[in-house]
Amino acid sequence: MKALSPGQLRIARALAATLFDDGSGVPAERLDYAMTELARYVARVGRLTRLALAFALWVMQLAPLLCLGIFRRFTEASAEIRHRCLRRLEVSWLGLSVVLLKTLLSLVYFEHPDALASTGYDAQGLLGPAWVVDGAPARLRVIEGAPELEPVASLPQLARGAAGGA
Repeated sequence: MKALSPGQLRIARALAATLFDDGSGVPAERLDYAMTELARYVARVGRLTRLALAFALWVMQLAPLLCLGIFRRFTEASAEIRHRCLRRLEVSWLGLSVVLLKTLLSLVYFEHPDALASTGYDAQGLLGPAWVVDGAPARLRVIEGAPELEPVASLPQLARGAAGGA
């Protein structure tokens, strides 16, 4: 199982820091957590997914040159240049690479309890936790086998040669 290279993790970290910065910066602990989770996830995916992710990260690294004509890598660019690159890249024909990266990074970043709590999500929902029914914890039922299916009325049979015009 091949994980991401250190260079690819650097690009992903720079992108995560750009995406999730609310103006006060992203705590290094959250970025470390997200990169660890991303590496663990990528180590378990198939070759085609890894290839798509590697391509998307390569495109992101070259985004300042591709989108803005600036000879600088994404990881070395300022936050303002990174934001401009993302805006331009999202509407370009390479926009799917941004979708892939945003999706994966959002999944792993918001697994961190502090990041999830910062969204206002309290795991309760509008009606309380999903595992509570009528004020008491729901009991799980164990189903031993497949449920019995009701018999279905038989469908009419076509006469031989009626279908297909023969």
